[in-house]
Amino acid sequence: MEFKVDEASYQYLKPSKSTRRAQYPSGLRQDSNLTIPILPAELVTEILSRLPVKPLLRFTRVSKSWLALISGDKFIKAHLNLSANNKDYIDRKVIMSSYPQNIYNLKECTLRSLFYDSVTKAFDLDCPIKSYERSLSFVGSVNGLICLRIQNNDYFIWNPSIRKYKKLPNPRPAKLVAYPRVYGFGYDELDDDYKVVVRFYQYPKNTGFEVIYSLKSNSWRSGDNGGCVRANGRGMFVNGKLHWTTDADFYNRNSKNIISFDLADEKWEMVEGPCYGEGTDFLEVGVLNSDLSVIEYRRPNIDLWVMTEYGVKESWMKILSIEYHNNDFLNPPFLMSNKGEILVMLGSTFKIYKDGLFKNPKFINFNGYCKAEIYLESLVCPFSTRGN
Repeated sequence: MEFKVDEASYQYLKPSKSTRRAQYPSGLRQDSNLTIPILPAELVTEILSRLPVKPLLRFTRVSKSWLALISGDKFIKAHLNLSANNKDYIDRKVIMSSYPQNIYNLKECTLRSLFYDSVTKAFDLDCPIKSYERSLSFVGSVNGLICLRIQNNDYFIWNPSIRKYKKLPNPRPAKLVAYPRVYGFGYDELDDDYKVVVRFYQYPKNTGFEVIYSLKSNSWRSGDNGGCVRANGRGMFVNGKLHWTTDADFYNRNSKNIISFDLADEKWEMVEGPCYGEGTDFLEVGVLNSDLSVIEYRRPNIDLWVMTEYGVKESWMKILSIEYHNNDFLNPPFLMSNKGEILVMLGSTFKIYKDGLFKNPKFINFNGYCKAEIYLESLVCPFSTRGN
């Protein structure tokens, strides 16, 4: 059933003082204190599933039945599917860590404001992980859940929309001298599970092994160790897989290949990249909207490639080429609006590219950035994949 929420429908659902006192078994009903018309329960659910997270959290206080509905697994998945299938990606938000780089300085803004407002206001984000003053990294974001990495071994899964988080058990095996060089976060759709992958390297043995965290089981276990996988840093989640650049020597940044880890079958495999030609210095992987992207550094240019059809080598397309100077790097996140404007991080600055020109967004309450991550607002709970 195709249904669009208009202003009148939204007003029907706003909880007035009288609706807060009322108890609704399923849909809306009318009594002497209410002027709201009767709506079928299915229509109420349909309208609610298309609303943003913030009003939905308020509506859980309307009645016990609405609380049960909105916090139920079926509703959470329906709401998530509608939000995730919205291909106007500027309806999402971007979370930023500003200087100094620690957990206290997380801010967020809407992408729509970043693209189209003359000035974008960044809002302080109330992150509950306040006992940590060390540097953080974004491991990844999927379905509204953000995975944070504090220093080397502390991992958290956090949903800023519902203000809930979970600290993961320590992934490092006891009494083992090893350092995490590879990490990533994504969703295993086949098993309906969220997973964190960390690959450790041992020195001076120069050997590696991986561990995989399952949100369903709340535990780490050993993977198949991936043979001679050589990769670094954060994996990018696309099409059920995490992606890194790789090379025979993981000390060498001049990686020119792409490797993936399938979260369903937990196997490593190579991914064919674009035809770069000669003279490429090095590559980095990223995500543009929901597509795999590659940043190619080839002096004097930086090129941004996008795989428009996953797994098809011929679908790689170069969408951006800029001059490479002053050691500025092109950093994720990347996003393309429906109007063809491209959001990138160039050095330490957000820039929006269109028709060969860059626009510099202006901010209030934000002086710089360390790292940034685009996320989708959702009701998904970090305590389990069932959302309860």
